[in-house]
Amino acid sequence: MQKTGQHNLSRSTGAPERHFWDHLLLTVGALIMCAPLAFIFWTAGRGGGIFDLRGTSFSFAGLLRNLERVNQLAETTGALPLSGMFWSSLGLALGVAAVTTTVSFLAAFAMLRVPGRISGLCFWITLATLLFPIEARMLPTFEVTVALGLVGGWTGMILPVLPLALGTLVFRQHFKIMPPELAEAARLDGAGTLRYLRDFLIPLSAGPIGAVFLISFVYGWNQYLWPLIVSVDDAVYPLMRGMNLAGTGSGAGFAIAAVSMLPPLILVLGFLRLMTRMTAIRG
Repeated sequence: MQKTGQHNLSRSTGAPERHFWDHLLLTVGALIMCAPLAFIFWTAGRGGGIFDLRGTSFSFAGLLRNLERVNQLAETTGALPLSGMFWSSLGLALGVAAVTTTVSFLAAFAMLRVPGRISGLCFWITLATLLFPIEARMLPTFEVTVALGLVGGWTGMILPVLPLALGTLVFRQHFKIMPPELAEAARLDGAGTLRYLRDFLIPLSAGPIGAVFLISFVYGWNQYLWPLIVSVDDAVYPLMRGMNLAGTGSGAGFAIAAVSMLPPLILVLGFLRLMTRMTAIRG
């Protein structure tokens, strides 16, 4: 009894020390991850950006001046103002997210409904497209876009950058872990394929749908090279193209970068809050 008590006492006295090192490690990791974000927001409030040799500190007045400088550059070059760039980026990201989520969901569902090796072959062919991102096939994709007359429009900006393989992988793995008795019960109740998809799979796939939508939104929002090449029409002028207009190292360029980080950050925080609530409800 005495040895057991001493052992428990040593464990209890060592717990605060372990918690201290755990919290210290998490704090250091969080600071390292947040350092680039803090640098962007700090530089966005300086007049000359990273080229400011005067050592001026951050100020909200400097941030507003950099944002106003973006609008002045837009007026002189005929581009959209900052608000127009924001809505163009939002339309691009929402288009990529909506099309990716819908098509990959239906593709994964169809692959599981088709018997035999055909579905597996289609899945691996789809998954192989992960090896060819838009940066690796920029020139042939641009030639196809030009041949189809899609340069300068939303379709030409959205379709070539869709992360369909990633979304299909997520939904296919989610469908595979669902109990087969669910489909059997739906069939016995007289539910057809579309009704089973609408009344069973979609409500039970809220988590994966939100995850794929979030990943696709951030993927489309952060596109830089492809919108810079294909959005030749000034009516479609995303923030990433405006960053190139202002200069990636200037204060105005960092101001655009700071604005461009806000929607994905808000969406990620909202999704994490939603997942926490869903986990608590299931628990």
